[in-house]
Amino acid sequence: MNFKYYKSSSLLPSILIMGVGYGVLAGKIQEFLKDHSTLTQINEYIGIFSTIGLITLTFLFINNIGWKWGIFKWLIDIPNLNGRYKGELISSFLDANGQPVVKDCVIEIKQTGSSIHVFSYYGDKGTNTQSSRAYSVSEELVEEKNGLFQLFYIFTNEPDTLITQLNNHSGTAKFKYYPDIKKLDGDYYNQRQNIGTIKVTFEQNKLLGRLIK
Repeated sequence: MNFKYYKSSSLLPSILIMGVGYGVLAGKIQEFLKDHSTLTQINEYIGIFSTIGLITLTFLFINNIGWKWGIFKWLIDIPNLNGRYKGELISSFLDANGQPVVKDCVIEIKQTGSSIHVFSYYGDKGTNTQSSRAYSVSEELVEEKNGLFQLFYIFTNEPDTLITQLNNHSGTAKFKYYPDIKKLDGDYYNQRQNIGTIKVTFEQNKLLGRLIK
């Protein structure tokens, strides 16, 4: 866990306040544990009821669950992109008829308060056949001056095992996120020197790990 998306002006004061409050609480808990030898041994081994342990538990909760709640926006205020998005990709690569290739596209995002991972799946338009998949290897959420966020990432694309005309390749992608309509609108560039646009809209929370439901 890292704190790159946490507000630095709020992070340090919150740690100091928790340190004082949890210091008192940890003392009371340890007094209680004196009459429970098993719990005392567990606490001595992992230190879960120490001041540091309680602070760690708090940030683990915020990082995995609490960051999505408005009550924690004073500490971390980023959009929740978790879920499955569906749309299409339009590439500069031309098909046999000289037309830009259009593919069905699904993007799935797994996010916590400190990290975001992007998985995408592509297939020939209307065929329901997955041709390739990609995953991000480096990601960044950046807030614009208007309060909206952009998602940047570097990806690695792998062809489906049944498709032989494609090769593994890497690239970069940039998306603008529109929270009112839950839409990602962006473009990409890959090392095969193709560029294109990707437009996807939120479909559901559950991740499926594939193109077609």
